[in-house]
Amino acid sequence: MADDPNDQIQFAVSICTDRDGFMRYACPSCGRDFKTQIDPADLQWLLTSYCQRAGLEIGDTSTESSLPHCFWCPYCGHRAESRQMLTEETMTYLKQIVYREYVLPRLNRTFAGLADSFGGRKQSGGFLSLSIEFKHSRAVLPVRPIHGPEPADMKIVTFLCCNKKMKISERWSDVPLCSFCGTRVSLV
Repeated sequence: MADDPNDQIQFAVSICTDRDGFMRYACPSCGRDFKTQIDPADLQWLLTSYCQRAGLEIGDTSTESSLPHCFWCPYCGHRAESRQMLTEETMTYLKQIVYREYVLPRLNRTFAGLADSFGGRKQSGGFLSLSIEFKHSRAVLPVRPIHGPEPADMKIVTFLCCNKKMKISERWSDVPLCSFCGTRVSLV
């Protein structure tokens, strides 16, 4: 079954932030949580990696917004792409959204087309009789997943080097470098 290049699938994704607009991440090296403010370009980039695994492209992948966003962990200084620092809850949510909104409808369309091609036709010839029957029951979409709620915890730290904000643990007082640009910093 050939796909129509103009065939577009659109779906909405909403990531729950805390009341200050910060999204939770977890460092894969030290395991501690931190939060950054998120914008739609960040969310599109995060979702693109999951969709590309399913063969779906989102938007124009030649733009600067499609470049990986990297963070330095505010606790241990480990650097990784933002998608590698997603919490388990957020990764599960994104996978469920892609499965529900893209994978299942595509499977239903593919198997419905296959069932239609057989359509109960029976073929026979000579001494050999061949009968092929294919039935497909349309898979019901699971309940749309919800992300959150996100508690309003942690303290806000503003990095003067790039004027970006992040939330870190209330008890933490030593941030070695800016999580966004990598500049060495000291908290005052």
